[in-house]
Amino acid sequence: MLICEAMETLNDRYGIHGFSGMRRLRCELFPVKRLDERYSQQVRQRIGSMGPREYTRMAPAIRHMTSVFAGVEAKIRLLIVLSDGKPEDYDDYKGEYAIEDTRHALLEAKARGVHPFCITIDRTAHEYMAHMYGAVNYIFVDEIRRLPERMPEIYRTLTT
Repeated sequence: MLICEAMETLNDRYGIHGFSGMRRLRCELFPVKRLDERYSQQVRQRIGSMGPREYTRMAPAIRHMTSVFAGVEAKIRLLIVLSDGKPEDYDDYKGEYAIEDTRHALLEAKARGVHPFCITIDRTAHEYMAHMYGAVNYIFVDEIRRLPERMPEIYRTLTT
């Protein structure tokens, strides 16, 4: 909510979506705040009620949001992914295959003018994040309580 408050103050457009996967035929995206929706008490309640669902099948969500961004007129199109870990799913979508699929989705996003960035709490993130996002396009947050204080710094870095 802190970053929402900051973006409202700056009058920046933004949206918030959650995602989850359970095999390739059940990749879900959950709108929390649409780009054209005003920040409101209802949006704050949706943010507060967010929680884990199924698996971290990132690539379909990244591809979908990239297509949404294609129709958005903006100087900077930033896709910030908050992740708890490696891309994987219940089926065989794990390991190198899942990492490469996500990496290709991120390359496709960059090719379409979307700048992906990841914030992760996964302690093993350094093993695979640089390969997927690039060395400077992710951060590891080891103390989740510190995330709110770091968000303005992260956002300022990404938008300047």
